[in-house]
Amino acid sequence: MLKKTLFSSLLLISSLSITPAASAQFTIGGTTGSAKWSSECNKGSVQCDKNAKAFKIFTAYELDQNFAIEASLFSLGKLKVNTKTATGKSYTTADATGFELAGVLKQNITEDFATFAKIGVARVSVGTNDNAPLLFFMASETTSTQAVGGLGLTYHISKKFALRGEFEIRRTKLGNEKNTIHNVSAGVQYRF
Repeated sequence: MLKKTLFSSLLLISSLSITPAASAQFTIGGTTGSAKWSSECNKGSVQCDKNAKAFKIFTAYELDQNFAIEASLFSLGKLKVNTKTATGKSYTTADATGFELAGVLKQNITEDFATFAKIGVARVSVGTNDNAPLLFFMASETTSTQAVGGLGLTYHISKKFALRGEFEIRRTKLGNEKNTIHNVSAGVQYRF
């Protein structure tokens, strides 16, 4: 289902760039950075690493100078949890990936700098792997539709290329537990 939704959305946005007038309003790019999971998992013998490496690729169609529609594929890295049990150490990892569609409101500050804010929905899959030596190995996945929001800044180094920095907040769900993941990233974008 996620692959069909992703393919349909990317095909729709790509088709908007076919005409010569629309091609000047089509943007692609990518970012990389860090994600911080909000999970409260440092308790007693349980220790976790809530910081992860994150990345995304995106495409956008600019409806006008101030508004765009953006589609992204993203990975928010892995939450790593370690615990000591009677049979030794065990670990759990949770990784979040997904697809999002957001409306982007942009405002030029100067000729080279612009700010943006975005809000939308993300289809997020959170998968886990659990391993307790001599006891069990378990894997599970939860997919949910969650809100996404963000703020950012672009710096145009030419008419076609820009540097991009942003802060994003995404909700995730694993079973009945909801999590918030904060993401700070930097990257580049290219306008056709």
